[in-house]
Amino acid sequence: MTRIFETDVIIAGGGIAGVCSAYYLARRGARVSLFERGAVGAQASGVNFGGLRTNGRAEPELPLSLRARSQWQKIEALVGDGCETEITGHVEICDRQDHMAAVEQWAVMAKQHGVGTQMLTGAEVARRFPWIGTKMLGGCFVAADGAANPRLVTPVFAIAARRLGADIVEYDAVRTAHHDGACFQIETASGTKARAPILINAAGAWGARLAAQFSEVFPLDVMAPQMVVSEPFPRMVTSTVDYPVNGRFFYARQIGRGNLLFGRGPGRADLDTGRAKYVPQNLFDASRIAVDVLPFLRGRNFIRSWAGIEGKSPELAAIPWHEPCDRRFDPCLRLFRTRLPARTRYR
Repeated sequence: MTRIFETDVIIAGGGIAGVCSAYYLARRGARVSLFERGAVGAQASGVNFGGLRTNGRAEPELPLSLRARSQWQKIEALVGDGCETEITGHVEICDRQDHMAAVEQWAVMAKQHGVGTQMLTGAEVARRFPWIGTKMLGGCFVAADGAANPRLVTPVFAIAARRLGADIVEYDAVRTAHHDGACFQIETASGTKARAPILINAAGAWGARLAAQFSEVFPLDVMAPQMVVSEPFPRMVTSTVDYPVNGRFFYARQIGRGNLLFGRGPGRADLDTGRAKYVPQNLFDASRIAVDVLPFLRGRNFIRSWAGIEGKSPELAAIPWHEPCDRRFDPCLRLFRTRLPARTRYR
């Protein structure tokens, strides 16, 4: 008879939402078991832009984004590694009156939440960011925003969570889950069985499939954020820049090694295989926009492109698509608790 081991919390999914949940729960003394279908941080959490922004966030996200920013400011003390975090600021630039008006309205709202917004005129954008080649009406700058290396963040948090006693298992997906009337029970691909009063669904793009096992319908679409990186060159892009083009945002930043990282269009994702592919046409379109916005890129080599798999909730489809950033708010993250009524509902 297969032994079912008992724990306090089971987490399905080893992206940044799941791994950080494990870290903070373990800090509070909880026994945590996390199961990830591949390597931790291998999907959206590891292949995204890496932005740590409050600039442009929807109002419901801002309190959580600000709290997250306070954690990023002490990241090395938390996990023993800086994760290449840089606070360089984030500027959203505008060349249309309607966009400028929307950004001005957002800045007023954001200030009420404590975001340090700075509205800039076109002349101020040109003076402070001379590497932006397109003439702008103005923009909004948040100096306390920045970026980190997404390839480091989730694995580093996983190591820190393990040091605190969390059990993090890679390459072992949660296959089945149910509630036995008192606790949640799961079985993984390897046959491991676990039981806990709390189950956190942090499976990202696969989260709706896990939720369906509890008769919960969560309309989740899938997308594949696509990135491009240039050859390295002397540091000149001093801030992350966002710029809307035909309903999608172009975004770019230069990392410490000199490479410029930018994105704009999505790739293609396949949940069944767990693979994402970049779309060449979107790469070419993003590259043309990059050269238009940042003319100094003309003649430089773009050396690599990639895509990852990310879940997209219906409310995200209603707003212009931004880079996934650090995904402080995962629309797929749900907490199941045993004290809920017999028909398990999302908290």
